[in-house]
Amino acid sequence: MSDDTTTTDAPDRPAVLGGGSNLDQMMPVLLFLVFYNFVDIKAAVVASTLWSIKAAIGRRKRGLSIGWWLPGVTTYLILRSGITILVDEDVVDFGISSEAIYFGIGFATKILIGIALAVTVLAGRPFLGWVIPKVIPLPKGLEAEPRYERTMATATWMIVVFEILTAAWDIWLFNNSGINLFLVTRYGVNFVLGFVAITGGLMFIDRRLEPIESYPGLVELLESSGPLSKS
Repeated sequence: MSDDTTTTDAPDRPAVLGGGSNLDQMMPVLLFLVFYNFVDIKAAVVASTLWSIKAAIGRRKRGLSIGWWLPGVTTYLILRSGITILVDEDVVDFGISSEAIYFGIGFATKILIGIALAVTVLAGRPFLGWVIPKVIPLPKGLEAEPRYERTMATATWMIVVFEILTAAWDIWLFNNSGINLFLVTRYGVNFVLGFVAITGGLMFIDRRLEPIESYPGLVELLESSGPLSKS
């Protein structure tokens, strides 16, 4: 895509945050269920991890240009799987099952993400205020608006609450159900909650930014987003 589409009202078009398809979200769960029930935990972990890495690479190819994101996610997935396999092989012993280790790392990750996002707000640099301009072209001057900064801080707090509450739900569900029921229920509930939270969050941001004169509206911003420019 050439740069001559850039206008004086918006910065150079940033890369679009490529969203994962429903298949990419569902396949790790299905693969884990199949391999866990018919082979073992090690095969389930490897299969779901490989698909997750494939999905991450696919999202990068579709336009995600945050440099640390792909290697960070890949490293996390490999380490999570590696620790689980080491526990299952009795190479290391944490006193809990390999299943608890695998899913427990996921629970802890959610909580740590929530804490990290809270820190960005407390430090005066809300995560959403930083990331949105990287994935959506904003009109010049919008980021400097106090109302924009306050909105991004509040929206980031909303993500913090979501991460902590869903982590608590995941932990409760894991402790009160079998692996199969846990995976199916967790995927279904979290998928619905995620959809509701994202939709509600976008509506909140749109409504809060509406009084700003330079704000064109959420629909127009999303429509102005394009694929990663090729240099």
